[in-house]
Amino acid sequence: MAAKKLTTLGPKGKGALDTAKWALPLLVAAGRWVSANPEILEKAKQQITQLTKARTGTPEGVLETITVLRGNVDYLTASADDEAEVKQARDWERQLARCEQAALLLKAPGAPGKERRALKKRIGALRSEIVAAFIAEQGEDAVEGDARRR
Repeated sequence: MAAKKLTTLGPKGKGALDTAKWALPLLVAAGRWVSANPEILEKAKQQITQLTKARTGTPEGVLETITVLRGNVDYLTASADDEAEVKQARDWERQLARCEQAALLLKAPGAPGKERRALKKRIGALRSEIVAAFIAEQGEDAVEGDARRR
């Protein structure tokens, strides 16, 4: 019997798999609002597309991701319903500022790969938290808007 050659995922396949790991749970979570408000799905897709384009494996990609996430945090701050949401948004803003400083330092030649990987992991966690909150807030705002129109 001839040995089968295993195929591996190329860079695009790995990127798609990474995106699926963090984006699919967010889309599933948005499902409860999508039937009544299909624009939420479009906004979620736009966010995921923007964040997918920015590869967090490079300092430049981290900076692009931070820019998108800052827009989400600004929205969350403006539409916060209580003090806890405001506090969480401020905390995310501080964390993004620290990540931005780290990314700028890591642009220097000879920056350690260990530090780059740690920053990528941190940005990945923040991305998931912030986008999940952004989608949830979009859903809450859509429900409130529907209630006001009635």
